Amino acid sequence: MIHDAARPNFSINLLKRLIRELRKNDCVVPTVNSADSTIYKKKYIDRNYLKLAQTPQGFNLNKICKFHKINKNNLITDDASLFCNNQEKIKFIKGEEKNKKITYLEDLILKEKFIGIGYDIHQMRPGYNLYIGGIKIPSKFGSVGHSDGDSLIHALIDSFLGAAKLGDIGTLFPNTKKYKNIRSTKLLHDVVKKLKNINLKVSSIDLNIILQSPNLKKYKEKIKKNISLICKINKNKINIKAKTTDKIGIIGKSKALACEVISTLENDI
Repeated sequence: MIHDAARPNFSINLLKRLIRELRKNDCVVPTVNSADSTIYKKKYIDRNYLKLAQTPQGFNLNKICKFHKINKNNLITDDASLFCNNQEKIKFIKGEEKNKKITYLEDLILKEKFIGIGYDIHQMRPGYNLYIGGIKIPSKFGSVGHSDGDSLIHALIDSFLGAAKLGDIGTLFPNTKKYKNIRSTKLLHDVVKKLKNINLKVSSIDLNIILQSPNLKKYKEKIKKNISLICKINKNKINIKAKTTDKIGIIGKSKALACEVISTLENDI
């Protein structure tokens, strides 16, 4: 396998495909289509016939060593070209668009990331609904709040606002008649839109739910899926942890629940 450090963003899956093809080929090269119109000697070339070679590339070790020894005094810009020059078969496989080559300083411009922290705590009493992450959880005790009391969504919103330097949830959605009993998921939708308007998107989310009861084991996946849909993020980029306080304090006595969130935003470019 030969690779140049100028392409740092190849995937493990690409390596696996190269290795698989090497079992029956002596030269395997990933390629991508040209997205640009191409001109050669002042004439346009049909780009559908063009392929752009990438690395890593896979080779039969004995053959690639032999070809390099023969051509040691020649300028070679691509190892696979040695197989082409010697009329050897090359197996082309689909490359990866993200596996771009770093050639110029501008190619090093990366997405900037922003970290935000959110925390929220609510009283719990009989006679109230319990919403966590937008999911209604069967419970003898519910969360008390001006809206629906969804502590997890409130902490998540604050983490987004903190990362984006947009203030806090209390300033953006004050305790006024307008937001009385509103679903917190609606507020989250509004915040995600605000992020989009300033070219930010959610990159990853880590959530802590601190609650004595009920047990959230069978609800964590539903919560994760709901948050991923609203935040437009793959659910694999979300982590949820449910904790108790071993019956210590007001949370341990089911009189309150608290949530902590750390989220990462990045430029949507």
